[in-house]
Amino acid sequence: MLAGPTTSPGGQREQEASKPPAGERPLLVVATDLYRPHDDPDDHWDLATAYALAQQNLVELLAVLIDYPRPDSLKDPDIEAVAQLNYLTGLLVPVLVGSGRPFKEWRENPSDSRALWGVQALLELMRNAPRPVVISVAGTCRNIAMAAHLDGETFRKKCAGVYVNAGTSRPLTENAPLEWNVTLDLEAYQAMFALPCPVYWMPCFEDVRRFEVSEYATYYRFRQGEVLPELSAGLRNFFAHVFRRELSGQHASLGWLQALLAPEDPELVARMNTMDRNMWCTAGFLHAAGISVDGEGQLQPLQETAHPVFKFEKIRVIDRQSGHIRWVTDEAAADRYIFRVLNKERYGYAMTQALKRLLRTIS
Repeated sequence: MLAGPTTSPGGQREQEASKPPAGERPLLVVATDLYRPHDDPDDHWDLATAYALAQQNLVELLAVLIDYPRPDSLKDPDIEAVAQLNYLTGLLVPVLVGSGRPFKEWRENPSDSRALWGVQALLELMRNAPRPVVISVAGTCRNIAMAAHLDGETFRKKCAGVYVNAGTSRPLTENAPLEWNVTLDLEAYQAMFALPCPVYWMPCFEDVRRFEVSEYATYYRFRQGEVLPELSAGLRNFFAHVFRRELSGQHASLGWLQALLAPEDPELVARMNTMDRNMWCTAGFLHAAGISVDGEGQLQPLQETAHPVFKFEKIRVIDRQSGHIRWVTDEAAADRYIFRVLNKERYGYAMTQALKRLLRTIS
């Protein structure tokens, strides 16, 4: 593994003010729609990725901010998953729970202080941080929009960058369907592009109807059997705890710790291996840690990767008044970036290999 990052969000020339001093790990908050039962198991793969980076001292994981469940769901924030990864890695990462009120509704009638507890905790964490904080958003943008609306000055001074895993970059038509994370809170998503800090936009698709590797989209897919056999038994049990109800029809009768320590269920693992996993967020976590990936899936410092499979390039946002952001590339733009795949033929393979190499470090 790498000894440590050489750059981080803010590493570009015009962002030197928010770049951590050399040798200091980026501070990371993961904002996620991590539920049990899950919405999409990619959230648990992403969480494990963040923990692996933290265990390797490539980032310092400050908190996991979990979205408030939707009113129509019977789900809970998956604090068990955080407890399990804390146990496997020896880290002590706290959980915050976000607001259940839509951003526009709250902004027009800012009552109910309980709705802001997680948001206020995030702001306090940022204010007390010794250096600017990186935030990865995969799920609703609501809590980050609320926090910036409450205290824009803290975001100006103490946010090194927000990675926005949401949206479509090149919809085929103006009335194309919106990407899922955008639909969770449209006004909050639009507000991301007005944040007073660097924004790294990671569109999930070019068009939501096309599940394929695209130039301006983060999507890739792998078969879980390509990765799971090389992980530790404890981490395989972590994923088995996610899938147990879905694949075996059994309720999770074991508590979170006993599930980690129990003997593996070979039949369950075999069924997990046959599942394909859609992924979107991996590259953002790596970039936040100052890492890039070459065509063979090797993890390398950003400035030392000769042939990276992805990059972020500068953009100017033209219009953010709909669920489809209009943008153009612009080298003179400041603080706004879009994810771009540089090698579509190797991207999916490379990201899968990089993910496997990283997760193998969790015992």
